[in-house]
Amino acid sequence: MYIVAPLIYFERQSTRINLIGKRLRQILETAVLLVIVGTVFAGFSVSLLGILLALAFLMGALSTPTDATATESVLEGLIVPERQENILKMESLFNDASGIILVTAMALWVKNGQFNYQQTFFDFLRSAGGGIIIGIMAALVMISFRQFLGRINHDAYNAQILLFVSTPFFIYFIAEELKVSGIIAVVCAGLMQNSESVRSRFITPRQFHNGLVLLRLLRELLNNTIFVILGLLVVRIIRDDLIIGNTNSQWIVIGILLYITNLLVRYLYGLFSKMGNKGSIIFALGGVRGAVTLALVYMIINNVSSAQFDMIVLAEMLVIILSMVVPSIVFRFILNYDMSRREAGKQVQRLRQEMVKEGLKAVEKIYLPEKIRESVVYDLRDQKSTNSFADFWHQWAKASRYPEFNEQEKELEQRALLWAFQAERQYLDMVSQKENRRDYLFEFYNEILLAESILLNTENEY
Repeated sequence: MYIVAPLIYFERQSTRINLIGKRLRQILETAVLLVIVGTVFAGFSVSLLGILLALAFLMGALSTPTDATATESVLEGLIVPERQENILKMESLFNDASGIILVTAMALWVKNGQFNYQQTFFDFLRSAGGGIIIGIMAALVMISFRQFLGRINHDAYNAQILLFVSTPFFIYFIAEELKVSGIIAVVCAGLMQNSESVRSRFITPRQFHNGLVLLRLLRELLNNTIFVILGLLVVRIIRDDLIIGNTNSQWIVIGILLYITNLLVRYLYGLFSKMGNKGSIIFALGGVRGAVTLALVYMIINNVSSAQFDMIVLAEMLVIILSMVVPSIVFRFILNYDMSRREAGKQVQRLRQEMVKEGLKAVEKIYLPEKIRESVVYDLRDQKSTNSFADFWHQWAKASRYPEFNEQEKELEQRALLWAFQAERQYLDMVSQKENRRDYLFEFYNEILLAESILLNTENEY
């Protein structure tokens, strides 16, 4: 849970709360109804293999939520019909929350040993409802404190970062101490954090930008860490089974059955929603599982026996692998590529070359002392990675051997680079009216603005 809580918290920060109101029907159908129906069908299917009904339903609940990051990676570079793309995106943003609630209820069923409707419903209501209340209250307190701190001290950058990173742990442990769901609490808090970020971008822009970079880094790090840990866990389980001579491969059948059942439920939903045969296939295969499923597996470690947990880990890992591999193969035959990677790479390289060329032209038109011109040209050429290894070591030797520029020379170099960057931005403005690849243009624009920020940093020692 030390990894799961912050991962889910940071994932939710990319979700706007107002989407819940705008797409309520779609969210209820895909993130609630589809999850429940998928759990029921998967649970009864797995129970036919002789698995306890409670455990079968728990595995069914674990296999239903899709993962936004995994879905995007599988669909990257493909032309997906707009309707299916929007539904898949909304589904993956919200169905982890309903999955968490459902897994919590199923885990209580397994733990209690029998399905006492009243007791299970009461425990579920206390755990989920309490988690929602604690998450909202804790988020309001943390948001208010961060806003107050930011307004009385604009230089409290380190304190803000520390608060940002520690918030999911703080909320999770408070909720768990109060015997409610810590995971649901951090989901609610993460959703509220998004609205704070939207309306606090320009109080301290540098801090906000660094926060975005940190958020992206933490999400990627935590996602990868979960897969590494689960990979090691799978290897350990299989190794131990081989050592003791246990060749039970029931988890393979369970994993395949869970995937096929969910695939069938999603396909039927597509048909009922009048997506057509191809559209239904795209929607069914587009429900890719990933780190969210692995995170949910960690939630139930204290509710099942060691043998049951090992079987769940292996079965759910197989579901994740199938949900990634199968669509990656099938989509190659039923979907068109937006642009091949080679073509995209050529286009990006062409735009970068032309952009830097405009910057170099601007520098050629102004007077600069030779040593400053050489430094400026080297920096601009670095934007398109055309400086050779020998060029770098030559510049490194000069920087190490000779004294740095004086204040007047530094200012002249700064003005020359800013002039070149302005020319590059003007080129991008012109191209943006003709090119369709606006995402690449914005990326270049962002690079230039970051370069200007480095130049204008008063604490810069470079």
